[in-house]
Amino acid sequence: MRIVISGAGPAGLYFAYLMKKSQPSRDITVIEQNAPDDTFGFGVVLSGRALSFLSDADPAIVEHLLKHMQTWSDQHIVLNGQRIVIDGSSYSAISRLVLLEQLQKLCASIGVKIDYRQRVGDPSLARECDVFVGADGANSIVRDAFPQAFGTEIVDLKNYFAWYGVKRPYPAHTLTFIENNGGAFCGHHYRYTPDMSTFVAEMDAATWRSSGFGAMNDDERRKSSEVIFAEPLGGLPLVDNRSLWRHYRIIKNSRWHHENIVLIGDALRTAHPSIGSGTRLAIEDSIALWRALEAEGTDISAAFARYQREREPVRDKLNRAAERSIAWYEDMRSKMQMHPLDFAWDYMMRTGIMTPERLERECPQFMAQYRAHAD
Repeated sequence: MRIVISGAGPAGLYFAYLMKKSQPSRDITVIEQNAPDDTFGFGVVLSGRALSFLSDADPAIVEHLLKHMQTWSDQHIVLNGQRIVIDGSSYSAISRLVLLEQLQKLCASIGVKIDYRQRVGDPSLARECDVFVGADGANSIVRDAFPQAFGTEIVDLKNYFAWYGVKRPYPAHTLTFIENNGGAFCGHHYRYTPDMSTFVAEMDAATWRSSGFGAMNDDERRKSSEVIFAEPLGGLPLVDNRSLWRHYRIIKNSRWHHENIVLIGDALRTAHPSIGSGTRLAIEDSIALWRALEAEGTDISAAFARYQREREPVRDKLNRAAERSIAWYEDMRSKMQMHPLDFAWDYMMRTGIMTPERLERECPQFMAQYRAHAD
């Protein structure tokens, strides 16, 4: 079987690794438009649940990646300077560049061919292989070549955001909500090396207009963000890496495959950052597609159908959760008028996945504090 994978991100590389490892005779090539050491972004988060999925597919790779990860067990929610600790969480984070380097090495060690600096997503390549995988991200050329065949739907959200870094380690995954000159701002920050953190700055649409951000260039927006988030940044500058302010886009596809072409990761469905790592979901797509192909062998149509049938309910559940979480963030200005403990409770319940019973079981210290406040 000859397989071509468009995109050498985590989804494409992990899928290539699983397919080649399980059957070394497979001819597998990954094509990538960037150089091997190019990456955009900073750290990526993987929950304990995500690591368990990875371990089910290949325990050795999780043990290998954990050597390069930062881990923590709490989540912090800070509202206008008051910190609420949510105990019972389990998170790890790793530099996106390190993650890619490790996956590149694993692929190379078992004979996966990776062609860098090549045009990614050229659909004509599908004629030269048995399976052509679109793993080329939210701006997928593969998907966009056949929008009607895939049933592509794109929705622009209201809030604005930008991904930065900061040379400051945070003790936990932290959400910092700030009111500044009548505007509503949120910073999402977490460490991914002993001395470096991701820092995502976000604001609602009304703040974008009233703060003057809409009239600024991105360098001016970065400098203004450093002032707004001066306290959580500790006065340190934000690190830029193509940190463009923009709307987040939700991309969905009602059909996941077309002829011998199949989509995974953000090419298939973008995952809003507020419900967890898009990297986790992309890798889980890779695992699901690998398992489907293992089960169906050379019957590609049956494998693609199995992949969508078994994976789609999980993606649909998370998509519904994302829609509720998006609505919460787009209304964060009114939410920020709550007492910090009520705000933290409302945040934890926002997706509909968490229940009071589960929160009681998993976060007993927070719930004791919340009950004392409520009484």
